[in-house]
Amino acid sequence: MAQFRFEVPETVKQGELIRIKTNATGKLHATLGKTSVPLFPDANGGMVGLLPIAVTDKTGVFDLVIRTENEPVLFTGKVNVVNGHYPIQNIAASSSMKSLTPLPGEMEAMRALNTTVTPEKLYQSPFQLPTSECRNSPFGVLRYYNGKPSGNFHRGLDLRSAMGTPIHAPAAGMVKVAQMFRLHGGTVGLDHGQGVTSHYLHMSKVAAVEGQRVQPGDILGYVGSTGFATGPHLHWGLYVHSIPTNPERWVERLRYCPSPAPVAKKTIAKKK
Repeated sequence: MAQFRFEVPETVKQGELIRIKTNATGKLHATLGKTSVPLFPDANGGMVGLLPIAVTDKTGVFDLVIRTENEPVLFTGKVNVVNGHYPIQNIAASSSMKSLTPLPGEMEAMRALNTTVTPEKLYQSPFQLPTSECRNSPFGVLRYYNGKPSGNFHRGLDLRSAMGTPIHAPAAGMVKVAQMFRLHGGTVGLDHGQGVTSHYLHMSKVAAVEGQRVQPGDILGYVGSTGFATGPHLHWGLYVHSIPTNPERWVERLRYCPSPAPVAKKTIAKKK
């Protein structure tokens, strides 16, 4: 056991990732709390894994355990999950927006996308931005609709973009969803491999085709305001093993809009 090395961060914020590296091999799983993820072979002959921490996960110090397929423990370490300090954001939602309901099979298709785990890694880091415009709504904010709590948080980034702006694949992947939905609007969902998936919502037109292999820069569709949207923009969501994580951590640079959507100074305290 002494010959194995494990690289695990000591601290992680809610809504972000624990990146694990080890020179151990075999069928390994990493577990923290109720979340357990597989590790995958890397180019250096070891194993790597991404363990997501949800925005709503409790804060505190927890054991991260790495086991083999037959359950022997190879590693146990302490990870401090700290408060992400996600603020409140109020959205002016029209009555027609609030009355939107998903099409039959819409939510099931999105859940199937987000839970996809393909063993092959298709992507390379860092990701490109799907549009060149600025961010006007951040990841993780607790959403209020017309001043009332919705019970939901923002599961992606909103990029301010003009109607019809091309939306590009930020990394290589396989198109798993390419549909005009009612609630999500024009939607493309990509499987990037090894539990990493992404989606692009509110498109005016979908250009990608389900089953298509895309490369960075390929056009997925065009910015719109379809589904639950107050105006033209791109909602970009990034999931790791079905848990939404902050796409901002996957790109090198991201411009913030000079006049972002209103965010309250008050934050919601997370219970330990």
